[in-house]
Amino acid sequence: MDVLRMSVPVLLTLIGSPLLWVTLVALAYISMARIKRERAMFRSRRRSPKSEWRHFVWPSLLLAVLGSAATILLETTVNVEWLVTFTVLYAFVVLTMHPRFCSPAFPFLVMLGAVALRDVVSYGPLERIVDQVAEVEWPVYALVFGIVTLAEAILLRWNGNIETSPTLILSKRGQFIGGHVVKRLWFFPLVVFLPPSFGFDVPVPVVLPIPIGVSLLSTGALPRTLLGRLSLYRGVLAIIALGLFAASYALDVPYAAYVLIGLYVLYEVALQLIKRENRATTPVFINGNRGAVIVDTLPGSPGETMQLIPGESIYKVNGTVITGGSSFYEALQIHKPYIKLEVLNLNGDIRFVQRAMYETDPHELGILFVGEPMSPRLRLRKL
Repeated sequence: MDVLRMSVPVLLTLIGSPLLWVTLVALAYISMARIKRERAMFRSRRRSPKSEWRHFVWPSLLLAVLGSAATILLETTVNVEWLVTFTVLYAFVVLTMHPRFCSPAFPFLVMLGAVALRDVVSYGPLERIVDQVAEVEWPVYALVFGIVTLAEAILLRWNGNIETSPTLILSKRGQFIGGHVVKRLWFFPLVVFLPPSFGFDVPVPVVLPIPIGVSLLSTGALPRTLLGRLSLYRGVLAIIALGLFAASYALDVPYAAYVLIGLYVLYEVALQLIKRENRATTPVFINGNRGAVIVDTLPGSPGETMQLIPGESIYKVNGTVITGGSSFYEALQIHKPYIKLEVLNLNGDIRFVQRAMYETDPHELGILFVGEPMSPRLRLRKL
C-alpha cells in the first residue's frame, strides 16, 4: 500500500511536468526538420521519424534507472520552489529547439548565480523564491549535474554516432561540402525527494524528467571522432562534480558553489572548442581530385550492401573516371548491367567493389554524394 501511495507523486510529477511535454514537442520538431532538410538536399530521407523517438528512450532509460538508484540511496532532497524553478528554466531552454542547451548546466548556472548575487541584487517579488532556492545546498547541484553529465558522456560514445544525418553546407569560397549532423535528445528521468508534505510523513519521491541533448556538425572528421572527444570532456566535468559531492561528506569545501559555476561555464566552452577545431580542419566530405565523395548511403540500398562508407570516394566506374554524383549516374547507365567500382578509402588506398545492377535498384544505388542540393530553393548554411 505504501509503495502504491509513493508511486502517485512520482507519476504525477512525471506526467504533469511541463518539461516533459515541451521536450516531446521539441523532439517532434527536430524529427520533422531533419526529414525536410534531407529531402530537400538528397531527394530522400535518410531514416524514418521513429528513429528520433527510439533513441529518445533507449539506452538513456537504463542509465536513468542507475542514476535514480544513486539519488534514492543518497536521499537527494530539494524543495518545491527549487523543483518549480528548475522545471521552468529547463523548459525555456528546451523551447530554443537547440538540443545542445539541454543540460542541467544552464538552469543550474542561473540558479546558483542568482543565489550567489542575492546579497547585492534585489529580486523584488522573486526574493522569497530565491531565498527558498538557496536552502538547497550546493552538493545537490554537484550530484545531479555529475550524474546527468556522466550519463551524457556514456550516451555520446554508446549512441551518439548511430544514425547521424547527412547534410550539405557551403565553404567560405562557395564550394559544396558534405557533413553529418548529430542532433539528438535523450530522456533521463531522475528521482529526487521533497521534504515530508502533501499528507506524507516521510520524504516524497518526485521525478525530474530531464532531457539530455547534443547538437554537432561534423565536417573535419567523422562523427565518431568528434563525439569521442566531447564525451571525454563531459566525463572529466562529471568526475570533478561527483568528486566535489563526495568531498562534501568529509570536508568543508570553500567556494564550492563558485567552482560549480565554473564547471557549468566549461560545459559550453568544451563544445565551442570542438566546434572551432572542426571548422579549422580540412573537410572530409569535399570534392577534389578523388572522384565522387560519399556523404552517406540509404538503409537497405545497394550502396550499403557494398559497404561503402561515408568519407570514401568513388574514383572510377568500369575504368571511367568519375568527378561527381552526376557523372557517376551517367557512368551507371553506360555500364549496365555489371559495374566495378574503384573506391578510395579514408587513408587514400584503392579498393574494388563489384556488383550486378538490376532494374529495381534505386537512383545512384542509394548513395548520397557531395554536390548541389536537389532543391534549388534551399539555402545552405556556411561553414
